[in-house]
Amino acid sequence: MYFSLSRLVSLDVKWADLFDTSNPTFFDQHHNPYYELIVIADGTVHLEVSESRHTLQTGESLLLMPWEVHRGWNAQERQGQFFWVQFSCNPDLQEFVLERASQLHIAHAERTELRTTEVHREDLLVLPRRQQSLQRYKLLGLFEQLVQTMKQSKDYFRFHATLLLGEILLLMAGDFLEQRQLGAASPASYLTFRALADHLNNFYESDVSKETLERVLERKYEYLCQVFKKYTGTTIHHYVHQLKIQRAKHLLEQTAKSVKEIAEEVGYPDPFYFSRIFKKLVGVAPQHYRNSKP
Repeated sequence: MYFSLSRLVSLDVKWADLFDTSNPTFFDQHHNPYYELIVIADGTVHLEVSESRHTLQTGESLLLMPWEVHRGWNAQERQGQFFWVQFSCNPDLQEFVLERASQLHIAHAERTELRTTEVHREDLLVLPRRQQSLQRYKLLGLFEQLVQTMKQSKDYFRFHATLLLGEILLLMAGDFLEQRQLGAASPASYLTFRALADHLNNFYESDVSKETLERVLERKYEYLCQVFKKYTGTTIHHYVHQLKIQRAKHLLEQTAKSVKEIAEEVGYPDPFYFSRIFKKLVGVAPQHYRNSKP
């Protein structure tokens, strides 16, 4: 069984500790309203979860759902210790069908690099219900830090604990990709696109001419145009206009500068040309836009 976790998830660590199975309560029934992640710290641990029995070894993890009943079994055998953390997350974990794994786009080439576009791609992380970690010492080290952070309860300990849990889940999700051989490096064209988008985002008000882009990115302008269009669906020229108008809208709302001054500041020497582009993209003239804001 597998579960998916959104990149945009909000995590909250509730409790965490190291449990020794010599404690007689190990064989009692346990349940709680949160997700619970168990990782074996040493030895062998026998756990029964929803009438299914598991024998877990050092570095192996088991992910439990809210209110899922669990307890120890095989009292005749000496067992080890395990770390556990209870946490909530929003949105909730969703069951993931393994057949969809080949459809995962780990190296995302999306429009998230564009300042003018609101894209909330979730970028799912896949977490196996049960897994043997490929980096068990690192996993156990993170869990030890998490437990100590929760016990010390100093300063921003809950925030720190949440970051540690995020690292733990990322490590587990990375192990899943490696074990399934699903990891993928970003294509060269996407790296070029990111470099181009970064340059445009930072220098749109100055020189983003064909010659400058070719010199900075060491690629032919025609290739840069193809790559940008491929990953965004729009042109470099249009995106530069969007960036300038985005900045102009902020200046119209937050400053008392004249339309002419704003046009010059965002890279339009001709205020009439600026007004024409502004109306084309926004739907109203700059002054009308300013007057409509409270």
